[in-house]
Amino acid sequence: MVASLASAWVAHAAEELAPGPSAARRRFHGMLHGVLQDLARPARLLVAAFGLAVGVMLAGPVAGATSQVALGLLLAGIGLETLVVVGSPLLLGRAERRLAREVVAASAEIASGAVAPVPAIGRVVRRRVVDLPWWLPGRGAGPGRAALTVLTAVGDGPARRVAALVPADLGLRGVGVPAVLLLHPHRRDVAVLDDRVTGAQLAAVDADPRWRTEALPTDRTVVGGYLALVLAFAAGTAAGTAVGTAVATGLSTLVVLATGVG
Repeated sequence: MVASLASAWVAHAAEELAPGPSAARRRFHGMLHGVLQDLARPARLLVAAFGLAVGVMLAGPVAGATSQVALGLLLAGIGLETLVVVGSPLLLGRAERRLAREVVAASAEIASGAVAPVPAIGRVVRRRVVDLPWWLPGRGAGPGRAALTVLTAVGDGPARRVAALVPADLGLRGVGVPAVLLLHPHRRDVAVLDDRVTGAQLAAVDADPRWRTEALPTDRTVVGGYLALVLAFAAGTAAGTAVGTAVATGLSTLVVLATGVG
């Protein structure tokens, strides 16, 4: 009876928080699958945008532009850099909120028995406290506050990262803390923490040899490698310098024609 009430409560919370049925949201809903596994494209675009702004700022001196044109390019580059710095946290925060809604909805599917979860072992990567409901198979359901916890999951198939909502007061804090997970069978980013385990079982999870033999995802692999980010920054800087140089050359020519100097 308690489990049924918990499942109904979590399912209701998921219905309130889940994205609506519009076509645009359905497309984004599909994009969320694997979002914790591969951030290479957005990371490279962000770094390239930083490089583009830097290139625009460098274009004036590179092109040998007049002081007024060089100042204009410098201000344009600073404006672009500011836009990237301000806009990036907003976009990332929006994506995180959508991921949180995805975790709530998928957790409700596990809680209600709509899907059969896949057991796995995990280790904590990082956590953020959020005001969202949580559900654990032993404790049942509860309101926020919860910790949106990212863990490395090892089970059937390649190791991957997953997100789980757990009570904020649970001692799942330090990086590398072992856990037993129930993975959603279809949504690769979602898991539920299994709280029906003993200390001995957690010790066995921590000593599992797969932590040493599996190819585990890291911050470096998730963003596609640090070398790729360096190349993306270099490409962005080169593109910004080229565009800025073209603009500086054109503006300098117009100034010469307007003033009749040279």
